[in-house]
Amino acid sequence: MTALCIGKATYDTTVPVDKYPAENSKNLIKEKLEASGGSGSNVAYLLGKWNNDSYFAGAVGYDDFGSFIKKDLETVNVHTNFLEVNYDKKTTTSFIIASRETTSRTQLMIEPEVYHLKKYEFDFTPDIIYTDGFEYSATMAALNKFPNAISVLGAGLNYADPKEVLSIAKQVKYVIFSMEFACQITKMRVDMDNPTHLLNLFKELKVKFPNNNVIVTMQNKGAMFEINNEVKVMQTLPVKEVDRTGAGDIFDGAFIHGLGKKYDLEKCIRLANIAAAMSTTKYGAKASIPILSDVITEYESKFGAIDVSDTPIHVQNDNSDVVNNASINNNQIQAQNTVIDQNNNISNDLPKQNGNTPLN
Repeated sequence: MTALCIGKATYDTTVPVDKYPAENSKNLIKEKLEASGGSGSNVAYLLGKWNNDSYFAGAVGYDDFGSFIKKDLETVNVHTNFLEVNYDKKTTTSFIIASRETTSRTQLMIEPEVYHLKKYEFDFTPDIIYTDGFEYSATMAALNKFPNAISVLGAGLNYADPKEVLSIAKQVKYVIFSMEFACQITKMRVDMDNPTHLLNLFKELKVKFPNNNVIVTMQNKGAMFEINNEVKVMQTLPVKEVDRTGAGDIFDGAFIHGLGKKYDLEKCIRLANIAAAMSTTKYGAKASIPILSDVITEYESKFGAIDVSDTPIHVQNDNSDVVNNASINNNQIQAQNTVIDQNNNISNDLPKQNGNTPLN
């Protein structure tokens, strides 16, 4: 599987602290994590680390940070042919404060001036195109040039222009919305423990994007999606969380890896849920990307062998007409190993890990 990942590139510094610093205080920091960042970059990195043929297209400045990003991606064999250096700009940097006390994170992005890719003449044919929505022109060029590629958008609160993200969303096969972004574009407030709220949100997204396979990531609650005319919520893996930085990107990358392996939709989401949950047990984004063999071991301990499906990779999109024209039962959301009925009674037999606590 060859993947083209298009999007944001940043230089990230993550600082774990015992508790969030008080205003007007001085704090001595003895630990920090530095790595390349940005959603498109993170997805490309995971795919490379998981032994996929991965390309990244994004822009950096002419400085040490830009050079670091290039070298960091190349450590996992990501092709950087389309990593463009803007000689008049500085690389975007981010500082992330991660609190050990509350597991919250606060991000400060330093970007004096926004700049984008100027060249995007891709000279290879990708099987899958991933975009985080930041590089609109490059994304549309790739989608138009490679109409047969499986296309995936990670639609989150990631500093991209929301209007451009929504425009791209109508052109791709899979849209993975973060819950925060889904609530923003639908102007809905959602209690993730309320099945009626979830179903109404999903229905509104399908009204806006009737021709897409829609997935909504729900942090510690798992992921919501539609299959066989039913809206489902697949629960995540119970872990002891310390930092959610990059978890959404890791979900997207693992999901794409599953598509490349021709897994069905539910298997892709299961794999992505596990990888994202495991990542929250470590600090940082790229530093927390789990090893593929560890993810597979965790998967198989709970769901059995992760055999490659004989179903073609395009199967979910082939069924889109049936899904899009289906009427969704307002009184029922089915979850993986969980059924939420019209009385909001929950029966859950998802395997638990002894000694671990649910995500916060």
